[in-house]
Amino acid sequence: MKKAILFLMTTLILSSCGGSDDNLQSGIIGKWNKIKETKEYSNGSIEEVNLSTCELKETLELKSNGQVILTKYSGTNCVDARTSEGAYFYNESNNELTLPGNNKQIVEVNGNDMNFKFTVTGIENYIKTVYFKRIN
Repeated sequence: MKKAILFLMTTLILSSCGGSDDNLQSGIIGKWNKIKETKEYSNGSIEEVNLSTCELKETLELKSNGQVILTKYSGTNCVDARTSEGAYFYNESNNELTLPGNNKQIVEVNGNDMNFKFTVTGIENYIKTVYFKRIN
């Protein structure tokens, strides 16, 4: 009887820990490196954006506590780093990620690859996709 009670208590404790937000967001948690950007126009054409060496060094770190750290580089050899920090919000049910100062973005994660899609409106209207590779 004691073994049965111990088994039930262990099962309940383990199952109650399985639904935490950290587990739900684990696919986006980590440090990511920007590798590419594209623009998709309404006529279906896709244009790859030419990124500078400094832009390709940019990192985005999404932490399990809802904090985000964005590091951008500039200068002759991309050694001057500028870091921005803030809070992000992730709605896993519809894959929407909101970063500081940005509108909601659709996030797609596949293992070590992640991309954001969002609509840009203005002189040109297009869907911008930013591609990242997990670095840790």
